[in-house]
Amino acid sequence: MQTNLSKTAVPAGAGQLLAAAAAILPMAALTFWMYLVRDSAPGLAEFFLGPLLVGGGMIFWVLYLHLVPCRDSLTSLGLMGAGWWRDLVIGIMLGGAFLLLKSLTQPVLNACFAPRPPNPEIMQLIYAVSRDPWLLALWLGPVVWLGIAGFEELWRVFVLRRLWNVFPGSAGRWLVLLIVSTLIGLAHGYQGPAAIVSIGFKSILMGGYFMAFSRARPLIVSHAVYDSAQIIMAVVAINA
Repeated sequence: MQTNLSKTAVPAGAGQLLAAAAAILPMAALTFWMYLVRDSAPGLAEFFLGPLLVGGGMIFWVLYLHLVPCRDSLTSLGLMGAGWWRDLVIGIMLGGAFLLLKSLTQPVLNACFAPRPPNPEIMQLIYAVSRDPWLLALWLGPVVWLGIAGFEELWRVFVLRRLWNVFPGSAGRWLVLLIVSTLIGLAHGYQGPAAIVSIGFKSILMGGYFMAFSRARPLIVSHAVYDSAQIIMAVVAINA
């Protein structure tokens, strides 16, 4: 098990917190605008361009914060070095496990929380990609892998690593993991309370994996597999 969370020379205390805040605040502002300020539904073009532009931009921003102000290395995130095939296989297995977990827990969550009707914007996206194989390929390719999975997982592990450097003890790291996972769950509040709980719990598991192995690549793969499988199943159901 890899435990290289504190082996590189990084700024202490305040510098770590400022770097974490620099990653958190843009996403908090975007979430606030999207779900509390904006009064119009996103168009189809926004579903594709939004993740690519925002997610791609945040990938560069997070990597800049990680490499330059924090003077950390890509190795500390498990993004470099050998083991690509192993990470791919583990990521696919994790993605499958999360899909199984959702199928097992969804009935319980639906019993605890009143199910919400399907999000009309999401249904618009699903119907669009079900009719156009090029849009489906674009969504399952760069949108999911870069704009969603790549960005969200890099954001997750960057923020966790920054705050773990401030609170390095076991209790501190678990508390940070719980707080960050809660924020990620709340960011998906537009999907309803069941999604907040489900996504927050999966975030704890994914953060726990990174805490144990310091590898982001399997998390990116698992996230992409998880999202892609759900889109494919929805498209198959529509076209059946």
